[in-house]
Amino acid sequence: MEKKKRTIFWIIPIAILGAFVYFFGPKDTITDNEYITYLKAAPLTSDNLLTTEVALSNVCENGGWEYFETKMFERVVEYKGECQVDGKLEPINLQFIVEKDKSSHIIGAMLVNSSQQTDEQRDEFIQALNK
Repeated sequence: MEKKKRTIFWIIPIAILGAFVYFFGPKDTITDNEYITYLKAAPLTSDNLLTTEVALSNVCENGGWEYFETKMFERVVEYKGECQVDGKLEPINLQFIVEKDKSSHIIGAMLVNSSQQTDEQRDEFIQALNK
């Protein structure tokens, strides 16, 4: 009887840990889905005729797209590439938050060389893409 109790005491924590890793552990990278397709074809800004994909490909190299959901269930499409920033080729991450029905999107955070940019710096970069 004593051996059964000890067995249960180490099986239960392992099962809880396994469930935690399964639900909250790392997820596979999603590089192609409907949200990425929508964003690539959508205009970068409301006053821009260029699609997001074309605007970024004009100044960026080695670009790639990833999709993920936040803990608040926001749908985020992130562009990662090397872009001209202040005359230098820098690695950037530019995030877009897409509405569930894919009716619109907003531009979220921007990292340049792993350093988060202010909204003003991000907007300046976006305006440079429009030219």
